[in-house]
Amino acid sequence: ISCGNHQQEPLKDSSALSDSLIKNVQTAPVVSEHISDVIKLNGKIEADENKQAKVFSLVSGRITSLKVELGDYVHKGQVLAVLKSTEVAGFTNDLSMAESNVTLAKKVMETNKDLYDGKLVTEQDYLNAKISYNKALSELNRVKEVTSITGGKSSTYTITAPLSGFIIEKNITNTSEVRSDNNTNLFAIADLSGVWVMANVYEADMDNIHLGDLVKVNTLTNASKEYSGKIDKIYNVLDPATRTMKVRISMNNPGIVLKPEMFATITVNVKGNDEKLVIPSQAIIMDNSKNYVVV
Repeated sequence: ISCGNHQQEPLKDSSALSDSLIKNVQTAPVVSEHISDVIKLNGKIEADENKQAKVFSLVSGRITSLKVELGDYVHKGQVLAVLKSTEVAGFTNDLSMAESNVTLAKKVMETNKDLYDGKLVTEQDYLNAKISYNKALSELNRVKEVTSITGGKSSTYTITAPLSGFIIEKNITNTSEVRSDNNTNLFAIADLSGVWVMANVYEADMDNIHLGDLVKVNTLTNASKEYSGKIDKIYNVLDPATRTMKVRISMNNPGIVLKPEMFATITVNVKGNDEKLVIPSQAIIMDNSKNYVVV
């Protein structure tokens, strides 16, 4: 047989997979795409600094009536607290005296004008009376400005809300003593219709974070709920205690579901500049600690 001249029959084309298996197997082409990555950051919800105000007392005194509590919603101009103040009583007394001095100086000026017209006093006497009246008028205007700034009447000083929002800080109680030189605010009010999400970025991820990057925000309150936003501010300084850089995501807050001091997880979608061959992650088969694909 070996000496004979026999031609080998050609192999028939056949698929490595059966037709029934091919029908049930999903295939996908290998494509070239920009590589994207996901970075997860930790952060918390904070009130928008542009929509909040800290309330201080402009005078010293004792709180006699406290109208609000922490977490209350207040309207602009609403009374927050009332205090009794000797300073306000002094301003009221100054206003009364200034008004009396203006009345007296005006009367003296008018009298000197009549005497000057009758040639009974010199022109200098009339001018001195006119100058005294102008000084008294100027002092009255000053006292009125001070009174309008403090907003007090008699010995009562009223603290009102400068904007509408929620009381997020309250540092006084009923009968508290208040000093005008105290640098601690009495209240902090914030409009929570818009909030900031402040995220911490570690040094290894700083080069991959950019302005305008799209993010997803999740909170512990409702882990399945995602809030979409984008990075609109990068603070290019590191916190020496945590060695992290902060980034800010401004978000609308309908229904006030995001509250200050809530913890948040921020997922940043980072898109690279390099193109590489990619396949679906479901196509990777791991066997014996190695990855394989079926072609």
